[in-house]
Amino acid sequence: MITIRPFRAWRPAPDKAHLVGSRSFVSYTDEQLREKLAGNPFSFLHVIHPDLDAPPPADRQERFHRVRMRFKAFCDEGILLRDEAPCIYLYEQWSRGEISRGIIAAISIADYCEGRVKVHEQTLTAREELFAEYLEATAINAEPVLLATPEGHAWEALLDPWLALRPDFDFSTADRVRHRLWAIADARVREELQRAFAGMPAIYIADGHHRMASSARLCSEHHAKDVDPVAWCLAFIVPRSHLRIVNYDRAITTLNGLDEMSFLKALQKVGPLVPLQAPWSSPGHVAVRTSGGWHQLDLSASRAGSDPASALDAAMLSAFVLKPILGITDLRTDPHVLFVPGTHGVGELEQLVDGDRAKVAFHLHPVSFEDLKAVSDSGGCMPPKSTYIEPKLRSGLTIYSLEDV
Repeated sequence: MITIRPFRAWRPAPDKAHLVGSRSFVSYTDEQLREKLAGNPFSFLHVIHPDLDAPPPADRQERFHRVRMRFKAFCDEGILLRDEAPCIYLYEQWSRGEISRGIIAAISIADYCEGRVKVHEQTLTAREELFAEYLEATAINAEPVLLATPEGHAWEALLDPWLALRPDFDFSTADRVRHRLWAIADARVREELQRAFAGMPAIYIADGHHRMASSARLCSEHHAKDVDPVAWCLAFIVPRSHLRIVNYDRAITTLNGLDEMSFLKALQKVGPLVPLQAPWSSPGHVAVRTSGGWHQLDLSASRAGSDPASALDAAMLSAFVLKPILGITDLRTDPHVLFVPGTHGVGELEQLVDGDRAKVAFHLHPVSFEDLKAVSDSGGCMPPKSTYIEPKLRSGLTIYSLEDV
């Protein structure tokens, strides 16, 4: 049983929605960030990164206080407005000809703590603590956890009538993504959605493990009950069919003392290795790019009998190539590892190798939702950067207050 509830969001004034919503500030360079902040006084970046032209904060508590004050200033100026009634928000993105549509709602922390919100990634305690402190100090949650529902529930059909109505927001951003949002206060729709989710035994985190875990940590620290806003987490929930899972490739800047010929011979001992005219991948097969061109490494024999997490191509690549041959023991910390989202295309891997910024690159087949579900259901964990998942939400479009319902 999955429990969702409506909430009263702080949202941009309709005429400013296209200016307020922002990508995560960590996706910008300092130069890009300065340009965005200087050119757009309404960007939510002013809230989440208030220190760029201010004296450095004494500590992170002071920085979090600045975030809270800037958020309040946005509210006072009418840049952000509070919905009068609790709503469930229908939200969709159109990107590169594909659609992702779902609902933004609050999801029960209890469902996460009791294992009904399934995970596939380990979280770091330090990051959990940091995000929990941030939530405590700012009292806002502006970045939803991305959740996906498995096949067989068809809850999204309940939202179809709303698509014929004029949305509250309808705008495109510079990355050619179209955003539409409807605020649904209708009690009947809310109750139908709540019944549909109550019939689900589990839901799956696609992106945002640390945000979910930090919300749970804060809930525990407060001993929060069901009526407390801290007992809920902001979530964007999509059906499995509207989730896009893209590969995450690896580029390595060392051959661990080997020359290219010796490295390829070492790969041949791992599995069949054949030259390729053009890169392609399939489950159990990894495309390998060296200065001499592309090869395909067959790891499929190693999948037999493995648990769901160990059978992933990224896990097998680490176990049979990166660790024993290239000496890469920790993907999270090794400076020789570059991660390249599959959305960048294999051309970036070729440029890295041909420009001598990497010695070898590996093109992986995307993880399927069935793989993600199997790992989550088994209690396993994927290797770091196994998936690049879309949609990527903009911060500041629907802000959940932790102070009141």
